[in-house]
Amino acid sequence: MVAESFPWWLRITHWFNFFFLILLFRSGYEILMSHPKLYWHDDAEPGTEWLRAGDRERSTEFDKEVIEDDELWAAEDEIDPPSALVSLPGRDAIGMGRHWHFWGALGWTLCGLFYVGALFTTGEWARLVPTSLAIFPEAWDNLLTYLQFRIPHGDGGYNALQQLTYFSVVFILSPVMILTGILQAPAFRAHLQGWFSVNRQFNRSVHFIGFVAFNVFLFGHVALVAAHGFWSEMQLIVIGPGEPTGALAAGWTAIFGTAPTGYELTVALTLLGVGIVGSFAGFATWVTLRDPDRTQNWLEIVVDPLLHRLFTHVTFYDGDDVEEYSDFARVNGKPPRNDAYREHFEHDFEDWTVTVDGEVEHELEFSTEEIRELAKQEHVTRHDCIQGWTYYAKWGGVPISAFIERCNPDDDVEWVVFWTLDEKWEYSEDGPFEEVDDAVPEFYYEAIRLEKAREPRSILAYEMNDGDLPVAHGAPYRLRIESQLGYKMAKWVNRIEFVEDFEDIGKGKGGWRDDVLNYYPNSADI
Repeated sequence: MVAESFPWWLRITHWFNFFFLILLFRSGYEILMSHPKLYWHDDAEPGTEWLRAGDRERSTEFDKEVIEDDELWAAEDEIDPPSALVSLPGRDAIGMGRHWHFWGALGWTLCGLFYVGALFTTGEWARLVPTSLAIFPEAWDNLLTYLQFRIPHGDGGYNALQQLTYFSVVFILSPVMILTGILQAPAFRAHLQGWFSVNRQFNRSVHFIGFVAFNVFLFGHVALVAAHGFWSEMQLIVIGPGEPTGALAAGWTAIFGTAPTGYELTVALTLLGVGIVGSFAGFATWVTLRDPDRTQNWLEIVVDPLLHRLFTHVTFYDGDDVEEYSDFARVNGKPPRNDAYREHFEHDFEDWTVTVDGEVEHELEFSTEEIRELAKQEHVTRHDCIQGWTYYAKWGGVPISAFIERCNPDDDVEWVVFWTLDEKWEYSEDGPFEEVDDAVPEFYYEAIRLEKAREPRSILAYEMNDGDLPVAHGAPYRLRIESQLGYKMAKWVNRIEFVEDFEDIGKGKGGWRDDVLNYYPNSADI
């Protein structure tokens, strides 16, 4: 392979790249298995996926107008919880998985930018960037040679196949992974109406293919290193050619009393580096599962303000470039089962009211008739779930701005809290949770920024697909805010509260899922 020394910055970024890729691979697998199905179209109808793992194909024929039914299923039922030995953190924790993924993506991107910048400022770009079309037939010859289990002859640098592969990974595959990750964000879909941002499932599928390609490259890269002589090649990337000198060699001599050979120091530093990465991977899983709240707070110190700065102010301007809605819309969460909701359900929600209060000049209460008398807005748009699935639906309802104008919030108000009659019966000692946190409110709630509530497509919906809103989708009222993820769109809404902040609500995270499942405190735009 390479008989010359690599510069110090390349050796360091090589290790950081390995570190961040392990984080991305493990957390990405956690995210994938929250909806282990891949599609090419955003209708994402069960049975149309091109790849499915774990869960069986489910029927789309069930009654969405009932509270309880044996046939009723929700998107949570499609989750295939991964092992903590493989994913980060494992055990169906997509909230923390996404926190780790964003943290890893930030570190990996910064590492990559430093690496590429150093390539072009030091002249090392010549190692990777092809300058002649002759590289393609040469790379083909190299591939045939490897397939015959022989080593291509070279001049001490990368052979053509290696150069073309490394160039493709750095300058093609890596940017594709970054772009297809970002373009899955509902904020970008809302703001950019081009073909490249409209189809989330296309981007999600390409992102997965890139994930597979990176794994193939990683294992292939290690295999080629082994084929060329593992420890001799590792020495080039760890300490450089020749006998070791400098601080590392001096430290070894001080500890062991003899000067190290290149082989000894390479083995020691390689095992140390792999050990650090492996230990951190194990620690990250352990601390996340043991204390997710504290881990979430640590990870958000850098990532959450960055996400807020990049995505929160990206607003919705125009509708999606579609005219028809999907034949099937998935359900996330099952209907409330408490007596109050059952009574409203039995009386067709005639007595349901929506209270508007908090830090406002005018506290209000709207009956069903009064809400229907307000100006109605309709639009067809895409629903983006945090799990990864999507669908298009037509929504009709009252713009949230209509409530804002009538109640006149105080100048200090920055958040709007949507309270519901959803007691989240799943969140009980009879459900999947071992214990109930008393700090979490009894009923489901979500907080959105006031500026998001003012967006033209933010509505309190009471119609879906030209009919009354189904029970399974939040009847009689649900929030629609098209530049954020679906979990923020609270269903079964009965109160709208205007507040300066949400620090004293629940755990102070900004929503039920943020409190319980460690989602996001400030932003759900990606």
